[in-house]
Amino acid sequence: METYKDSGLHPDIIRGVEALGFVEPTPIQKMSIEHLLEESTDLIAFAQTGTGKTAAFSLPILHQLEEDVPHVQAIVLAPTRELCLQIAKDIESYAKFMDVRVTAVYGGSPISSQIKSLQAKPQVVVGTPGRTLDLIERRKLRIQDVQFLVLDEADEMLSMGFQDELDAILANTPEHKQTLCFSATMPEGMKHLTKKYLSDPKEISAGKRNISASNVEHELYVVSSKNTYEAMRRILDFNPDMYGIVFCRTRRETQSIAEQLVNDGYRAEAIHGDLSQAQRDDVMKRFRNRGINVMVATDVAARGIDVNDLTHVINVNIPDDPEVYVHRSGRTGRAGSSGISIVITHGRNMRKVKGLERLIGKTFETKTVPSGEDICEIKMRQAINELEQIDHAYELDPALVEEAMDKLAHLSKADLIERFLGHEVSAILSRYRGARNINESAKKVKERGQRDSKSGAEAGFKTIVVDLGYRQKVNPSRLMGVINDVMEGTKIRIGKIDMDKTFSRIDVEERFAAEIASRLSGAKTGSYTINAYFEEGENAKPPRSSQSNYGGGRREDRNRRGGRDNRRGFDSRNNRDFDKRSTGRRNSEETPRSRKENGDSNRFGSDFGDRLEARGDRPRRKRIGEDQDNRGKRKSSHVKSKGSSKFKGAPRRRK
Repeated sequence: METYKDSGLHPDIIRGVEALGFVEPTPIQKMSIEHLLEESTDLIAFAQTGTGKTAAFSLPILHQLEEDVPHVQAIVLAPTRELCLQIAKDIESYAKFMDVRVTAVYGGSPISSQIKSLQAKPQVVVGTPGRTLDLIERRKLRIQDVQFLVLDEADEMLSMGFQDELDAILANTPEHKQTLCFSATMPEGMKHLTKKYLSDPKEISAGKRNISASNVEHELYVVSSKNTYEAMRRILDFNPDMYGIVFCRTRRETQSIAEQLVNDGYRAEAIHGDLSQAQRDDVMKRFRNRGINVMVATDVAARGIDVNDLTHVINVNIPDDPEVYVHRSGRTGRAGSSGISIVITHGRNMRKVKGLERLIGKTFETKTVPSGEDICEIKMRQAINELEQIDHAYELDPALVEEAMDKLAHLSKADLIERFLGHEVSAILSRYRGARNINESAKKVKERGQRDSKSGAEAGFKTIVVDLGYRQKVNPSRLMGVINDVMEGTKIRIGKIDMDKTFSRIDVEERFAAEIASRLSGAKTGSYTINAYFEEGENAKPPRSSQSNYGGGRREDRNRRGGRDNRRGFDSRNNRDFDKRSTGRRNSEETPRSRKENGDSNRFGSDFGDRLEARGDRPRRKRIGEDQDNRGKRKSSHVKSKGSSKFKGAPRRRK
């Protein structure tokens, strides 16, 4: 299939596509169209952002729709309002010459108007998960007969917390339908999603996954954190024709940077979740019309920004999730155009930069922040070009012209030009006159030793997995701080830290690994209780306490620090059976493995049996609901107070 005409699509669809100026399908469109026209199996498709994913699933769906059937035949779910509107607009363009109705449903807009649109019996509905589920529960949207379900940017829907909504929506769809999952990346969460929602899907990919587009250049500027805004402003001034997006981590940071840019005279606006739908639409309209040349956005808000001619993307921080950078850089260099993705960071972040380079398969070009002299020269050249191309729209009063010639007669032509240029760029000259050098030296990344081929850990290190990630607002610095807290008094070497959305892998010194894992399990950071375990392979399980290796020296350190070990729940000073030499096990010849084989292993500590035996004369507490006929007859050394259990259905306590 070389052109759309060769694809076998309906002639009316071909007319709609060619009316938009498209002739040749992209690689992902070729593979997707061929599969969806010939097969009815589910599909997982990967492609870089900006390669035409919307057309890849919408064109073959439009081909198979029954135009005279007045019910929803295809539903497309997208994470954001902007992306929802963009997809609906694209599908309407492709179906321009067909009798197909498309409706977009999304939050932030009156639901009454969307209900009215649904009453017109559309064949295609594009929606955000929250509003789609709301309409289903109101019985205004019926999807019991859909033939196609599309999950666009499914990984982002999961990261935004739409798991419950997706479950509820899919529960209302028929069993026999074709489910299509389109995404630019494949994080761990996506694997669980596809296993849950797709049945024996075919997987297609246009090029390698998680790499940047070949026509995008990646530039790196290294400055201290306090100079980030200054560096970004100089880059904007050095590139007067820039038309791009500045990415920030939070809504507050987005609004703050946008306000600073406006105060400094730039045509900039912010777009984030705190804006109403009308405000977002207004900002997007002005951005597409070039009324704004710099958009400051969060990652979620930018999901709906579909502009093909962006020249730059600026990252004022390195995103915590490296795959987010792939999405960000994919906003430029679209539809065959070239683009530049810029990262502004401090010198201690070079390890993250190296990780991004491995992910995108490219090397960042380290650049220096432009000096004041360089920027002034650029601005003067811009003023000269504008003067040359200016359209003289009105005539001056001859008397004023005569007066000006008399007053300026003593100036030469060169003097006149010099004064004019100085006046035109006076604001820039005052801003950058004597501007200091804000570039910072990037710290060299130390080469690690050889790593284990299975676990990836460096020699002499062992990998511990904790169930904290980006979603819990945790960063590597915080993880290292928790380890230092639980291992107070011991200097621990920490290696590579790989973070995901819900878990993190930490390389620590192998000799301390078991003790660190045991101490981390049950420890708290903020409102989260940590669960730590070793990653020995795909089926790694949390270590049992009986297998933890507390070193003798560390046990003595705990004794000096104050006796009771809150993590173990008993007085470590009375744990007299530990060998103080090195291993921390009992003096007995039995190992944890042999005790397990003899049926004597337990998860409550190695001396749990002794402590239980010592209290054997105490009556056993009955569980709630156990031996109901004899309740209240048990003798007790103390009197229970009146009151009811907080558990519903539990028996009331009696005197």
